[in-house]
Parts: sequence; C-alpha cells; structure tokens
Amino acid sequence: MAFENTKLFDDIAQSALKQYGWQDTDESKLIVLSENATYMVNNIASGQHDGVLRISRPGYHTLEELNSEMKWLKQINEYTPLLVANPIKGLDGKNIQIVQGEDGKDYYCVICEYLAGEAPDENNEEQMVKQFSYLGETTAYLHRQTEIWNGTEKLKRMEWTYDNIIGDTPAWGRWQDFDDMTPEAEELFTKVSHIIKKRLKRYGRNENNYGLIHADLRLANLLLEGDQIKVIDFDDCGFGWHLHDLASALSFIEDKPIVPRLVNAWLDGYKKVLPFTDTDFEEIDTFIMMRRLQLMAWLASHKESGPVEELSVGYMDGTIELAERYLRLFG
Repeated sequence: MAFENTKLFDDIAQSALKQYGWQDTDESKLIVLSENATYMVNNIASGQHDGVLRISRPGYHTLEELNSEMKWLKQINEYTPLLVANPIKGLDGKNIQIVQGEDGKDYYCVICEYLAGEAPDENNEEQMVKQFSYLGETTAYLHRQTEIWNGTEKLKRMEWTYDNIIGDTPAWGRWQDFDDMTPEAEELFTKVSHIIKKRLKRYGRNENNYGLIHADLRLANLLLEGDQIKVIDFDDCGFGWHLHDLASALSFIEDKPIVPRLVNAWLDGYKKVLPFTDTDFEEIDTFIMMRRLQLMAWLASHKESGPVEELSVGYMDGTIELAERYLRLFG
C-alpha cells in the first residue's frame, strides 16, 4: 500500500464524511498510517471528537469480513461488561461505507465511536503490572463471549493458523525479509519455527483453547480510563488460539525483563473469568516467540508505516536473544 500518497486517503476521508452527512460539520485529521489509514473526526464548531475513521487497505478484508467484525463489536457491548467502540451508521443505514479513490480502487470506510482514555505507559512498570491484570480479565471476557455466542460460527474472518502467521501463507509477509536478516539469524529462526510448528500440532485446537480472538491486543490498541480498559481496533480479529491474545499483548516488548511479571499478572486476571490449564501454561513461550517472528515479518512488509523505523531499532538483537532462550527451553 503506497502510504506516501497521503492526499489519496485525505480525499477518501472527506468523501466518507459526506456519506455520513458530516461534510459541513466535521473534519478529519490523520492519526496514523499503519495497516490502515486512521483519522480522528472532529466537530468543527466544538472541537469535540465525534468518531474515529478507519480506511481499510484494499484486498486485506472483504466486505463480509468487515461486517463480521461489526457484528462481534455489537455482541461485546451488549453481552459483556467490556466497552468497545461501536460503528456509526452512514446515511444509508450501513456500518461500512464504500468510497472509490482516485486510483479507481474501492476503499471500505468505518467510523466508530470515539472512546476517551490513554494508552498504557510501558515506562511505568508498576502501573503496567496492574494494567496487565485488568487486560487478562478483559481478554477472558472476550473469549468467554465467543464461546457462548452461537453466532460466532457464522462469522467470516481470517484463520490465524501457524501457516498464516509465520508459515507458508503469512498474512503479514515473511520474517525472512527483515532488513537486518543474516544467514546465521535465518538458520536460528528456522530451527525455532520448526519447533513452534511441532509444539502447536501437539497442543492442538479445541473449544477451550481456540476460537474468535482479537489477535492484536498490544498496548497501542488499549485505552485506560481509571481502572477500566477499553479495547479498540478489531481489524485483525479472527479465529485463532486464545494464547495468541496474550502474546500480542506483549508485542514489541517480548524481550524486556518485566515480561514474566506481566504474564503472571495477565494470568491472575484471566483466571478470574476462565480456567487456564497447565497445558496452556506450557505453551506461553511458544506463542510469544511466534508473535515475535510475526511482527518481524510485519516490520519487513510495512516499511512505509509510521512507527516501523522506531520499532525496528534493536529488534533483531532482541529476537535472537528470545530465539536462543526458546531453543534452550525446547530445542
């Protein structure tokens, strides 16, 4: 996706506002260019935030997949104590608006409610530990809701299997394409990948460890207001292992010394709502390692994204350290 052409997305954002009848009352301001283009929608007169506009990358999701995401958001708000941002309907009564860009492609646009709150501060370790306990509880509510909702099986979303994460059909690209890759590092990560695949096959899939998940519960997708955690950006939600949600919460900080404390706090919160078995516990490191390689692939395939340059600093060294530790544990 050519993110250097920001005018394309600015024009799409303006066209999307027309489909909500907001073209005269609101303006859109670009927040971030990442997997999608995300805009804050502000009321011109009051300056208040009326919503958050997401312009999806063409080809990443079908219209059916996006509608499935909207259905899950509605279920979460209606049947759990959690707070997520509901979509706002356009003038045609639909949650998803289709805008044709100047490049001739159709772009799917969604405006969700604005949720107040601040992202967790990863530099405040004691607060992080407390927040991870809340996050574990929040994650368990999501998993429990999808277990009891009989509409889950009707949803059309991506399957986050080994192959779609770091295997033969990786949705976010190949970790082998990371800029700093060396033959030695590739050999190390290949050994690790083979062990991950073997352990996942043994772990298996069942109704207690696999289902509809958020799949990207990293710090950037959490908002804190007091003790309440609000979850945003369900763009990557799909069917996968529950443990993938724990691993994604540790995105880009997997190699920090605080991680064991965060994992224990997350488990304390999770077990308030759902059971967590010894078999699950044994595979935590496997999912953290797999997520780390998935993010390496994302960094390699999204060089045009705003945060990539900063996030890439030291990433190879940290991944090697994690991989060597993983081999000592399971090699």
